[in-house]
Amino acid sequence: QSIYYNFDKYTIRKDAALQLDHVADIMKQYPDMKVEMYSHTDSRGSNKYNYKLSQKRASASKHYLVMKGISGRRIKSTFYGEKQLTNRCADHVKCTKEEQQQNRRTEFRIISY
Repeated sequence: QSIYYNFDKYTIRKDAALQLDHVADIMKQYPDMKVEMYSHTDSRGSNKYNYKLSQKRASASKHYLVMKGISGRRIKSTFYGEKQLTNRCADHVKCTKEEQQQNRRTEFRIISY
């Protein structure tokens, strides 16, 4: 499961909030469940900037879940910046807005339950 962000932003969009609400509901049903979040950016901007942006995205997602009553100890965050693109949209490659959007994401994986 993934949530997506607007270009150069780390705020939680309405569509992402719905997904995060679902994650929170599942984590409440399974109180021993732990998740890891993997946050990413598209390739626009410097590597250093994108790494920091992915950190902010992970923090925003974690903060959202904590505000929904999930303990922060149950959430591990990993940030990749632009190092794990889902498509061909690397530096200096022309891509559509939709293709770039696919890379601006936070993915969730269950690491224990």
